[in-house]
Amino acid sequence: MKTNLIEVTVSGRTGSGKSEVLEVINNALREHYGRNANITGEICLGAVADAKTTGQTANKKSTVFVLREQNVTGEIRVHD
Repeated sequence: MKTNLIEVTVSGRTGSGKSEVLEVINNALREHYGRNANITGEICLGAVADAKTTGQTANKKSTVFVLREQNVTGEIRVHD
């Protein structure tokens, strides 16, 4: 059986909301693919709730999300 690996990396400065975004991505993947989706890695569950208290959130007008798709050859595509 062939296994596909899709790696998602979130980067940004301290307090920018990276953990919150990872939890949002985790929740969206589980909603789309079902509760048995094979998701591994460092996910800080509770980050969305913590962001409401700490203010360390990506939910700001000044936040820009840059989405890129890169294949195994290194070719990067930016979707508009």
